[in-house]
Amino acid sequence: MEILDFLEASPAKGISIFGTTGNFLHFDVEEREKLVSFGVKRCRKPVIVGIAHSTLDVTVYLAEQAAGAGASAALVLPPYYFRYSVAQLEEFYLRLGEKAAGVIPLYLYNIPFFTSALPVEVSERLLRSGMYVGIKDSSGKPEYLEALKDTGATLLVGNDNALCVSRKQSAVGVISGCAAALPELICALEAAVVNGDAVREALLWGYLQQFIGWLDKFPTPFGVEEACRLRKLPARPETSWLGGAPLAEYRDWFVDWLPGVLRDSK
Repeated sequence: MEILDFLEASPAKGISIFGTTGNFLHFDVEEREKLVSFGVKRCRKPVIVGIAHSTLDVTVYLAEQAAGAGASAALVLPPYYFRYSVAQLEEFYLRLGEKAAGVIPLYLYNIPFFTSALPVEVSERLLRSGMYVGIKDSSGKPEYLEALKDTGATLLVGNDNALCVSRKQSAVGVISGCAAALPELICALEAAVVNGDAVREALLWGYLQQFIGWLDKFPTPFGVEEACRLRKLPARPETSWLGGAPLAEYRDWFVDWLPGVLRDSK
């Protein structure tokens, strides 16, 4: 739980547990229950919990468990690992909404890089249904959230590459994978965008692009995990296949790079 304490002490306004960067799929249901219950009790900030599962029944169960633990809201991916048709996806979300919308505020979670994509027209219908209060979009396409502005839902950008554009256009907040290791940078960059500080935005955006450039050399989300380790935070054992990825070079770069980021993010 050291990472929760780290994020609790950071400038972040809330904490997300069991998102895709959080490796939710490596935990069984019982482990997820325990960590959510403990994590929500440990945090004073609002906690939004990922409740993704490959089945509808367990997704509903995880929504109920998150609500019972005191979570502020739940993020709902399309069911993984298999691909679903558009009609099947919409039916899944409608059934989930019927069973769980009254239990905890539900957010759609669109991340087409790793699971079935949520077409924007489906997201619009679901958001207008009243079952879902908002969406976290990690497509990296600012036009996706822009198309949902008139729904009245809470729009959150979840792809760091789209942070600046989406935050200026339509998103009211950010849920960032990079923030697991660098909450100072992400919070400072968002503040610069909101405050219209173009000079500071350009500086911090440059830092973020350097970091993402390194992340792209590794399997997702190994680079973020390694950054956590280098910041003396616990992370998964180094079991990801790396091929010829330049791990030693990344470590040396990050240690030299981090002090300047922390200085300029204050």
